[in-house]
Amino acid sequence: MKCPSCGYDNLPGADACEACQTSLTREDVPQADTGFERSLMEDPIACLQPIRPLTADPDTPLDVAIRRMRDHGIGCLLIVTEAGRLAGILTERDLLQKVAGLGLDLNSCRVKDFMSGAPESGRQDHPLAYALHRMIISDIRYLPLVDEDGRPNGIVSSQDVIAYMAARFSGSGGRSL
Repeated sequence: MKCPSCGYDNLPGADACEACQTSLTREDVPQADTGFERSLMEDPIACLQPIRPLTADPDTPLDVAIRRMRDHGIGCLLIVTEAGRLAGILTERDLLQKVAGLGLDLNSCRVKDFMSGAPESGRQDHPLAYALHRMIISDIRYLPLVDEDGRPNGIVSSQDVIAYMAARFSGSGGRSL
């Protein structure tokens, strides 16, 4: 049985997902009754057309990070290790809660001191329900997507999910941009 939370293909009859431990009993797993519900459970996150994420290393000066976010019109920056693996995320929320109004010299501050470490992430082949669930449970607006080695290869936002859902409700079947 395919897990509705993470998309892992479990052995038939399993009570819980081997990958994420979500219950797989019929009473606990929502059953897709409509095409919209089926699309949330079966369509991959990739159908949201994830954008290529902006990345930076942890020692990037905060003023440089903010300027990059502003110049690209995006509300987050993914922080990666030397090996290119996801290490953190710097979001508009981080800047408002940890930086704004403190009168800091942004050139001397480093991203690593203000980023959120160990961010939630997903994979492009996870079902949409996984992205929606992680965003709601973790109260996040951006979900980094990583490959098998933990390297960022995309990012989706809550706006992407909402636009997709609105298009599905209206019957057009996908994201329109």
